[in-house]
Amino acid sequence: MGNPERPVTYWQALAVAADNGDLYLNSVTAQQCSSACDAYIEKLLVHQDTARRLADITGYGDFDMGRQIRTIFAEKAVGGQNNMVDVLQSHIDVVEEMKVVFGKFFAATSGTDEANAAGLQVDPPR
Repeated sequence: MGNPERPVTYWQALAVAADNGDLYLNSVTAQQCSSACDAYIEKLLVHQDTARRLADITGYGDFDMGRQIRTIFAEKAVGGQNNMVDVLQSHIDVVEEMKVVFGKFFAATSGTDEANAAGLQVDPPR
């Protein structure tokens, strides 16, 4: 039985490293990376929608072979083994994990900024 606290993926391991202070990325760069992730996810969602529409295949006729080919292609788009919708979803899941890592640098920067601001209010510069 595995260790439930152990990260499963590469990006989860990077998130743990960020939490432990072993990984640093400045907030501007983290924001740019997060924005790039958002844009990429949008593209993947468009491709996923296109793949879903590919499951509605016509034009192969009513013969048995035509129905078999239609089924094969439809399942390659949606529902079959290694279908495109599921493959694209796995990519979306990884990019979401990436965003979690980048988000940790926003939280760390915000926390540091708030702590510094609080310290200045208590003991202003002289």
